[in-house]
Amino acid sequence: MPPRIQPIDDQTVDPEVRRLFEIAEQRGAPNSLLLRIMARDPDSMKTFYEAWNRSFYEAERIDHGLKEIVRVRMARVRTCGY
Repeated sequence: MPPRIQPIDDQTVDPEVRRLFEIAEQRGAPNSLLLRIMARDPDSMKTFYEAWNRSFYEAERIDHGLKEIVRVRMARVRTCGY
């Protein structure tokens, strides 16, 4: 199902936001489509992305095994073949 809110075009955002899109695509998380939709309000998108990074990557607050469980659960909810 296509998104109801159209994602923002990469060419219309500042380089910092575009860099965050690229990092998300390399990591596979958070979903870069979600970021492109949230980028309609760049400050909110950056706040979300910073919190995501602090929780999942920088502080290692979440055990790797739990991250995998979350990924699998998210894939199943979306009926993805992950």
